[in-house]
Amino acid sequence: MSVHHSKSFKSLIGIIIAAAVLLFVCSSVRHALFQSTAFDLGYFDQATYLISQGKPPIVSFWGFHFMGGHADWIMYPIALFYRLIPSVHWLLGIQAVALALGALPTYYLAVQAGLKERLALAIAAAYLLYPLIFNLNLFDFHPEVIALPLMLTAIWAARNRQMAGFVVCLVISLGCRDALSLTIAAMGIWLMIFEKRRSYGAIALVLGIFWFWLVTQRIIPHFRPDGVESVTRFAYLGSSLSEILKNLILKPQLVLSALLTLKNLEYLLLVFAPIAWGLALAHLAPLVAIVPTLAMNLLSTMDSQKDLLHQYSLPMLPFVLVAAIAALAHGKAWVQRPRS
Repeated sequence: MSVHHSKSFKSLIGIIIAAAVLLFVCSSVRHALFQSTAFDLGYFDQATYLISQGKPPIVSFWGFHFMGGHADWIMYPIALFYRLIPSVHWLLGIQAVALALGALPTYYLAVQAGLKERLALAIAAAYLLYPLIFNLNLFDFHPEVIALPLMLTAIWAARNRQMAGFVVCLVISLGCRDALSLTIAAMGIWLMIFEKRRSYGAIALVLGIFWFWLVTQRIIPHFRPDGVESVTRFAYLGSSLSEILKNLILKPQLVLSALLTLKNLEYLLLVFAPIAWGLALAHLAPLVAIVPTLAMNLLSTMDSQKDLLHQYSLPMLPFVLVAAIAALAHGKAWVQRPRS
């Protein structure tokens, strides 16, 4: 029987639809109760409206062109919806659908790894139940949620040797947030070394490095003369991106003192505890791709980068799930170990 006609797949589609509706209702109710904020929902709402009207998207309380923030050009096609009806609910709806849709490639990745369809359905459900999904849906709007199902699909496409789909997923993901370039570059290293998909890995690595250079050295400085905003979160390492990168190597004492904290230990537990039942030491290779994101979050002085309430942990989720799927497929997950 085809996967698309199986009972598990039909159940999955129903779960995804129900999850999207639930997420959209919850975020809409939060907005109706005046719990939304200027950063980030008001920011993206105003920028999207201005784009839809053909005006420069310079957000009033920001003072710069929105591309000077994180070079998230994905907002330009999203603005087409605002041309129909200018409503913030487009953003809330797109976010809810994107987060729910991540369950679909998760299911496909599990089936691709050799898991039975019922177990693949359970993995997809585990994705939807991961705390970050619901929490992030409530925290205003962030375009990088669109990259979540795309990165999962890109992994599936690389393993299935579908180059066109792989490249399209990566290019759109890069347009959702500048920092995703580092995740995609690290993903390329993982694909080349551990997945033996050398051409796919090389493409991801080159695209990630090129986009990182382009946004940090050209796009953001063009739209925001004072440069990349997020470097202030690492001010103890330097005042510019180049200085920070240099001191990461030359001043290990600063790095270690920032890493070895109870706050960071708590953050690591928050990230891995919800999926620890499906992990195994022998199948942690996919976590190579989370190193840049994890390092930035651990080294940052911003507490919001060390929880599952904000968007900063989102790029890690696809690879944590893939690691769990690999362990389950080999019968090595913690939940599968025999009990004495």
